[in-house]
Amino acid sequence: MDDRNRRAAAVIAEALDDGVDVAEFLAHALCTVAAKEGGIEEVLRNRSGSWEAGHIRNLMEGTVGPNGEELDRFRTEGLATSDTNEEN
Repeated sequence: MDDRNRRAAAVIAEALDDGVDVAEFLAHALCTVAAKEGGIEEVLRNRSGSWEAGHIRNLMEGTVGPNGEELDRFRTEGLATSDTNEEN
């Protein structure tokens, strides 16, 4: 497992320990990235034909609709970047 995966797993485990609905947490995080990047397919662009991508596509479509029609509600959520402070 590389460092990126360890960091992601730590955040997910922390959310779980805090009583967060992890499925919703992941769906919202992915949809926030999709809103920033230009859509669901942009999140999946590096391996869009994989079985994993199919499941992630279904999760995201269930959250924002099959054509991403609800992505606008995720555009205002913040994304942590190297030049901004993360909100906790």
